[in-house]
Amino acid sequence: MNNMVKWGGMVGVMVLLLWGNAYAMARELAIVSNKDFPSNAVTAARVKEIYLGEKMTEGSVKIKPMEHNDEVLKKRFIEKIMGSSIDGYKAYWIKKFFQEGITPPTNKASSADVLQSVAQTSGGIGYVWADEVKGDGVKVLLKVEVGN
Repeated sequence: MNNMVKWGGMVGVMVLLLWGNAYAMARELAIVSNKDFPSNAVTAARVKEIYLGEKMTEGSVKIKPMEHNDEVLKKRFIEKIMGSSIDGYKAYWIKKFFQEGITPPTNKASSADVLQSVAQTSGGIGYVWADEVKGDGVKVLLKVEVGN
């Protein structure tokens, strides 16, 4: 009986460790804006409107969305926030550009580029891994858990 109690306790500890590691590995992406952006928070639905070119101003400020070139981050953003695949999202923007003349979000090569451009651009908005947000020129409008 004593060995059964020890074994049961060990299994419980292992489950907690595995759960803790899975939780620790879950990543968040952050939607960031220029520090002077009129809003202090946005919903995922609002971000989707912005990245589909449906919402182009906030108050009197023209919104300038920026995308990340990192394939993993971009894929997670498009799947989780946009509710689409990368191919579906690209097809949407090709159609929107040729039918309405609306320019898709600007691509940036790295998180540092996104953060710097957003900080320096009135109406700038972008997305990066939440743990990469640093600096005084941006503010976090939304954090979204996107899995491992």
